[in-house]
Amino acid sequence: MNELAETVHGGAARGAAGAGLAKLVLFFAFAVFTVWIHYQVKFVRAPTWTGTVQALGALRVGARAPDFTTSDLDGHPVSLSGLRDRKAVLLEFWATWCPPCRMLKATLHEMRSELEATGVEVFTVNAGESPDRVRAFVDKAGDDFRTVLDNGRTISVRYGVRTLPTMVLVDRRGTVRRIHVGHLPETGELRDLLHRLAGE
Repeated sequence: MNELAETVHGGAARGAAGAGLAKLVLFFAFAVFTVWIHYQVKFVRAPTWTGTVQALGALRVGARAPDFTTSDLDGHPVSLSGLRDRKAVLLEFWATWCPPCRMLKATLHEMRSELEATGVEVFTVNAGESPDRVRAFVDKAGDDFRTVLDNGRTISVRYGVRTLPTMVLVDRRGTVRRIHVGHLPETGELRDLLHRLAGE
């Protein structure tokens, strides 16, 4: 009888331990699932905003623009920090397959006089395409802004770019002053900002 009682007691104890372990595993799985859902919502399935925004991922208006070093389409080295204290920089992230990018380029060409008068250097940052493809497109389009190659899209990632075109305006101090996602049909506000930057 004692042996039977001990067997029953031991089985109950093992059952309680197993239930406790199952609860622990279930809790851990729930915690992992919660973290995964948070990541998906915040980073993977985040809505794509268009228009002028205050932040793009970790990039924020008023913050220091991430530095980068790469080469332009002619093989000359380009770095953002190399222009610091000398010129403001307008970065236009684009690709040859992107129709809105062509529209934004047309807007920038319409603003060429303001860009030159305010001392803004325009870098059209191609998002990871081959130099030959980019060269053929630029030559055919007659695009004479300085084209920067973003090999591996490392600059795009650093700037939080997930939608093309994306435009980032950086002042002489290296501070982000404007972020715009998508085509920019209205240029009045940007013109005003360029003239304010010229006076700083």
